[in-house]
Amino acid sequence: MRPKVSLEDRMDLHDLIARYAWALDTGDVEGYVDCFFEDGWIHHDPPGTCKGRDAIRKLTEFLWYEHSRSYLGRQHRMSQVLMAPEEGGIRIRAFWSILQHDVFTDQNFVYGLGLWNALAARDADREWRLKSLSVEIWRGKDVPWVGDERAWIKRT
Repeated sequence: MRPKVSLEDRMDLHDLIARYAWALDTGDVEGYVDCFFEDGWIHHDPPGTCKGRDAIRKLTEFLWYEHSRSYLGRQHRMSQVLMAPEEGGIRIRAFWSILQHDVFTDQNFVYGLGLWNALAARDADREWRLKSLSVEIWRGKDVPWVGDERAWIKRT
């Protein structure tokens, strides 16, 4: 039998994921970096791996204000969340999607899809924080698939 995450820890980790998304989607940079350990890291394309809260803060502000046409109106959503104990904490894997409300055109659409792969642990105050996070954006063959290769055949 696989080791399980307790219900209390699972709920606390869902709260961490919610705090992460709310801070990210409302422009709360301090709330966002507070989801990470001081030496935590995130890998996001662009620009790559950022280690430590200061680097994560810079990445976040780049994504909010320079990278995209408009970050306003985004909702990061995590679904099919899997959690498993491992050395150093709890591994969290989830599908993510971004719903976007374009505040300039009043249009709504799906902005992106991908995988969220994080390692969370308790800090000295017993708060759950992210030690590491890899945000994988689905592009072409990056879509995960363990089924038969024939699924990749384009049908007309």
